[in-house]
Amino acid sequence: MKRESTATVIRSGAVAAGLLTALGLGLGAPTLLAPAIAAQDTITHSVELPLIPGWYKGQQIYYLQTEASDPGLAKSQQATYVARLSNAITANPPAVDDIYAVTNFTQSNVVPSAPLPEGPNNTDPNYTPLWQVSLVTWIDPRQAHVLTSEEDVLAAANQRLVTINKTNIVVNCSIIYSPQGGLFPQARIIVHHAKDAE
Repeated sequence: MKRESTATVIRSGAVAAGLLTALGLGLGAPTLLAPAIAAQDTITHSVELPLIPGWYKGQQIYYLQTEASDPGLAKSQQATYVARLSNAITANPPAVDDIYAVTNFTQSNVVPSAPLPEGPNNTDPNYTPLWQVSLVTWIDPRQAHVLTSEEDVLAAANQRLVTINKTNIVVNCSIIYSPQGGLFPQARIIVHHAKDAE
């Protein structure tokens, strides 16, 4: 799986009482506010988090990656290692969906579901932030091109252009924006340009 840096910031409003909720880990540019303050306080807390671009039904989405069940992947992604995440695969019913990571061509990961809409009114019963990693490999890298949906991935497999290897690795990646489902409630995206980091 590839962690792709973006120049994005998310901030949500603070409303909770007395307790800071950690929503992920930061690598730099993106931020997501973890609300939590006593009602009488006027201080707002926020935390910097990396936004990762992905693909869903032909359109770009953004998600957070906070945990992984594989220690090597967790280290490479600077995520928290959580071995028990893999238990979600054998839950009844399974608590995971697929995330497709291309191994020999540079592109964002592909997911088959997203919150519709974001927030408490989500109506997609298939969405889960727990993803079982499937490795997609082009048989002939010269034929490689960007796959932007699960349908693209499965069509390429049916045409014997790619192989799909479903692993036992589970990652926790909450989608916080998709064109179809909108933006996570009380959040806003701010774009950082390269000069902002100088």
